[in-house]
Amino acid sequence: MILINLLPVRTKKREEGNRLIAAAYLFTVFLALAVMVMLDITYNGMIATRQKQLAVVQTQVKAYSIYQVRLNRLTKRKQNIEEKRKVIKQLQSDRDAVVRMLALLSIKIPVGKIWFNSLTQNDYTVSLDGVAENNEAIATFMRNLQASPYVEPGSTNLVVSKQVQISDMKLRTFKLAYRFRTYSQTLKK
Repeated sequence: MILINLLPVRTKKREEGNRLIAAAYLFTVFLALAVMVMLDITYNGMIATRQKQLAVVQTQVKAYSIYQVRLNRLTKRKQNIEEKRKVIKQLQSDRDAVVRMLALLSIKIPVGKIWFNSLTQNDYTVSLDGVAENNEAIATFMRNLQASPYVEPGSTNLVVSKQVQISDMKLRTFKLAYRFRTYSQTLKK
């Protein structure tokens, strides 16, 4: 039997295989590096483009910020005007409140039985100081006031009532308080 030494052939094939593996490995590394460089260049280009767009938008924002300041000023001015209009409208609707209050008193007073010494108004609270012939006249006056739509229900209170002698007549001094409702308040309820 003849023996042939095939070791050098196998060694050559192994070396060729190792070279192919090394070449494939180097080619893969080179290809990966090329892809990474290409992606880096692409992304840097995209970033530069976005930065340019951002700079353009920022200059536009600066240009429009003047208009924003004007808009804010006009909005505040509009709110002030609206508040003033509301106050004027409220004042216009209740401008005759004092006249209505005095008319109410002149209508509801028992004629010849009650006289007023003073009238005080604080916001919508009215205080009356006066003289009456008797307690019945005061009670009648209070019932008349309470029946009016311009007097808040349950707000009529007799603070003080005492007997005094004036010019040889026995009369009653009184202090009375009630809450007055304006015309616009009566319309709401």
